[in-house]
Amino acid sequence: MQHNRSAAPGRKEWDREALDRAFSTFAGMEGGNPAAAVWICDAMPLFLGMPLPLALQGRPEPDAWDAAYRRRHAHLLPRWQTHYRIARVMASARAAALPPGRSLMSAPDYFHRHLYAPRGWEFKLNLFPLPERLDAALPWTKVFAEQPELRSRPAFLRLCREGGRFRFLHGLRQRHRPRVLLCLGERHRHDYLRAFGFQDVAGSEAVLQPADTTHRLQIFQHEGTTLVVAPSFGGVQGLSSDVLLEALGTFLAQWLRATDFPPLLDEVEQPGAPAAGPLFPQAAGAVPMHAGAAA
Repeated sequence: MQHNRSAAPGRKEWDREALDRAFSTFAGMEGGNPAAAVWICDAMPLFLGMPLPLALQGRPEPDAWDAAYRRRHAHLLPRWQTHYRIARVMASARAAALPPGRSLMSAPDYFHRHLYAPRGWEFKLNLFPLPERLDAALPWTKVFAEQPELRSRPAFLRLCREGGRFRFLHGLRQRHRPRVLLCLGERHRHDYLRAFGFQDVAGSEAVLQPADTTHRLQIFQHEGTTLVVAPSFGGVQGLSSDVLLEALGTFLAQWLRATDFPPLLDEVEQPGAPAAGPLFPQAAGAVPMHAGAAA
């Protein structure tokens, strides 16, 4: 994980009300298209993509991986394994939802050209707006030493759960009603259900077993949205192999339609990015984030 000392909160003290307002926005979300049929939610971002004081002001509009974003972060894109894995899931879901004869695309193509496009096929969000580690060398309490309302990480999580953050996520889901809401990480299941208004919905279980490895998915359906809690995309117990990721995409496609993948007019291919290639292109000397904590 990279050092992020330039993101220090500064001397301004943020009170609870100001933080609650800032967190009740699109803060800490990679973004894309909120009107898309597929949403992917993780517990928290691992990379803010902006100075922390700016992030603490909130994000009234969703961000996206447009061409400008990709140019700014071209040196980091090869390290973001979780996003590559999401691209593989989405490419597989699209292939399964489209009728025979429609052009397919590889996961690298999807990542380099379409992932989180402003008017694209998915929307990426996070339950909590701040990464677990803002600075690889400093603990949370040191980063926020001058911020009483953020000094305690449990207090930060509680503010999101009990304040406006989870209510914002609930309202966003009700307003857009995505067909599929893929939530990553089983240990955060309670928070996912609470944040999106599924806490009183009875669930079912499905088994993902494309080969010898078996993984269980938890399925909840409410108000036109199917919420799927899946293992995280990494780690010994997670979904990291191409076979598992493609099987997950095919599984999700049962709730999708071909019309959920219209032709995109705002392709956001990064200039100079390869049209195809290894899914995890490592730059010389690059140190990838560990699988369970890739941004």
